[in-house]
Amino acid sequence: MMYIEAEAAFGQAAEADPDCAMAQWGIAMANFHPLWPGTPSEAETARGNDAAGRLATMTPGSDLEQALVDAAAAFYAPDHDGYPARLAAWAEAQQTAHERNPDNIDAAALAALARLATAPGGAERFEVNARVGDALDALHETAPEHPGVIHYAIHAYDNPPLKERGLPYAEIYDKAAPEAAHALHMPAHIYTRTGDWAKSIDLNRRSAEAALDTSGDVIQSHYAHAVDYMVYGHLQMGQAEEAARLVDEMLAIDNHQASFGGAYALAAAPVRLLLEQENWAEAAALSPDMHGAIPWENFPQTVAMRWFAKGLGAARTDDVETARAAVEKLGSLRDAMREDGQDYWARLTEGQILTVEAWVELAEGNGDAALTKQRAAADLEDEAGKSPVTPGHVLPARELFGDMLSALGRPDDALEAYRATLALSPNRARSLAKLE
Repeated sequence: MMYIEAEAAFGQAAEADPDCAMAQWGIAMANFHPLWPGTPSEAETARGNDAAGRLATMTPGSDLEQALVDAAAAFYAPDHDGYPARLAAWAEAQQTAHERNPDNIDAAALAALARLATAPGGAERFEVNARVGDALDALHETAPEHPGVIHYAIHAYDNPPLKERGLPYAEIYDKAAPEAAHALHMPAHIYTRTGDWAKSIDLNRRSAEAALDTSGDVIQSHYAHAVDYMVYGHLQMGQAEEAARLVDEMLAIDNHQASFGGAYALAAAPVRLLLEQENWAEAAALSPDMHGAIPWENFPQTVAMRWFAKGLGAARTDDVETARAAVEKLGSLRDAMREDGQDYWARLTEGQILTVEAWVELAEGNGDAALTKQRAAADLEDEAGKSPVTPGHVLPARELFGDMLSALGRPDDALEAYRATLALSPNRARSLAKLE
């Protein structure tokens, strides 16, 4: 079950039994998304606060319910300084709920979610994810069909060093919840990591269909999210026409859900379609205007992809003036992300800035400066890693480093860069082609 449907179901339970504390707990929990990038919308925050207010007047029916209610209340407490503090407070209380109820599967699964949501960045994240994965593996032995355990295990293993441990969960999740769009999509996180494009495409096709079938007045963001993954997969299989058809079909829909997931897909898919095929002139000519369903000012990290494509396309067609204008715009978007506490996305945007600057340097004949900047962009992007919201960076900086080395007459070093790209993103068509 997904957040929108979950909130509706808990709402029905609250109507049927106004004194049911767990119904209000469910509404409160459905209005923040621990593993999603960004923060809850104003409407979600208002609904969550309303449910938390009702919870404060209720008496849960057991110690377990009280512990879960306390965790939700910790998130919505009024004295937090920003979303990360709220998330940390919830995670600590969720861990306490598990410690007080060590034999309860749901409490254990939610505690695992809390640990994943608050894991640090960099290499330490892999260590935390591995330990959380160990705990989820043990839970799976006890409750092999528990959808939360399967779901969170896929998230734990959605990274290069742990991806193989995610395969057993990827193979069963679509059967555990065969009509849930997000459950149909989630195994594709692992198959994208392993480069199994056919499986990823099939699962995301089913996910997109399920999202359309269950959408009401607006098309759930699960549809666009699945389409972006499909577009990526088709491009890796050399099926550019099908990828373009999917992009056109998605962009033709007027009533997309105005969420981060939808915004990301609507921004990324058209851009990756151009960049993966090296359509530099078309990328340089991209209009700043984007899909009308999204309040783009709320999602600067998605707008940045458009300006990155425009700047890179311009630099690679020797339009230095347009490229520099794109760098300036990217800088303002990066600053907005920093002010909003979106440090991960600000770092990725810094990498995009370095990449465009690198290709401007190359266009102006400054090979050494170009390589220095592109290497820095690749190191930064590799260290940051890929967010689950995307099947892959719209064009990996390490791969572009290989392009630059090749352009400067260093084929052996270029091959090393392409192999490094494939180590993180197996079966990427563009890097494979460069190795031939």
